[in-house]
Amino acid sequence: MAEINKSKGLDDQYQEFFHWEIFSLVNNAIVCTLIGLLGLVANVINMMVFVRQGFNSSMNISFFSMAVSDIVRILSVEWANICFNPYIEKLEASIMFDYVFYITGGWTVGCACRITLHITLYVTVERCLCIVFPLTIRKFITITRTKIVIILIYFTNALTLVPEYMSVYLTWLYDVKRNATILGVGFRNNGLQTKGITFMLHVLLIVIGLFCIVVMTTVLVLQLRRQRKWRLKNSSNSLAKNSLTLRDRRSAVLVIVVATSVAICYIPIASLSLATVFVPDFYVGGKYVNFFRDSWALAFLSGIINSSSTILIYYRMSSKYQETFLKLLGRNVQNTKSDK
Repeated sequence: MAEINKSKGLDDQYQEFFHWEIFSLVNNAIVCTLIGLLGLVANVINMMVFVRQGFNSSMNISFFSMAVSDIVRILSVEWANICFNPYIEKLEASIMFDYVFYITGGWTVGCACRITLHITLYVTVERCLCIVFPLTIRKFITITRTKIVIILIYFTNALTLVPEYMSVYLTWLYDVKRNATILGVGFRNNGLQTKGITFMLHVLLIVIGLFCIVVMTTVLVLQLRRQRKWRLKNSSNSLAKNSLTLRDRRSAVLVIVVATSVAICYIPIASLSLATVFVPDFYVGGKYVNFFRDSWALAFLSGIINSSSTILIYYRMSSKYQETFLKLLGRNVQNTKSDK
């Protein structure tokens, strides 16, 4: 009976590993990798477009900075697709790739996610204030101040990684089960004091940032509706004033679409971060490691989709972006418009 139970246990473990191999091959090696490669090209194009347009507006600066953080996130996730590939681990059994990614790419993904999230929040708040206080806010939100805010967002999020990297590091360890020396994670003497600080900061910044984006996007939508009703009642305004209002409205709609896309794609990331806090064994070395690994693989995919889809949003929602994009391709914009 004991031998039968042991055989069943081995069969279950084999089936579980086989299912993981199939999932990893489809989700990580194929779908996520291909979307990530397209996303890298898309964000490089975004950067080229905004550089060509010039950094004479706060939105261009913000969207350019988002493209930079999205590229860092995509590169980190592509590295994760390599580390989580079971066939790679078979080729090099002396390296614990899960732990290697944890140090070399895991926190980089989280940091880049937060940077994109907080830049999106800044753009949303800025557009909301421009709609509510169109005359006064333009004097307050300047190009220089926008650059300072973006630098602070990058610096603050990078600073949260310091406690983690002060306590963990890559090192060669002896594994009793494998009877071999493997590359894994080592802990410094201050590991107990700094353990969990970086992750708690990550959870707080992700959850608060996502909540604020939802709130500010809702406020922006309501303000646009209010402004629309006001314009209908005051249709005798000058053409110049109507033109300015239309430009602000188009910018606000673009920001709403970008913020909504970020909010939807960040829900899995925020949910899994909270689950890790409240479920003790939901982490890379816990009892639910398989579910943890699969869940974060899908969360990485949602983040990759968000980072790769911005070019479609910009091209569809911004005629200025579309014009610059076509010029980069060497196409005549007037001819293109006449063809349509």
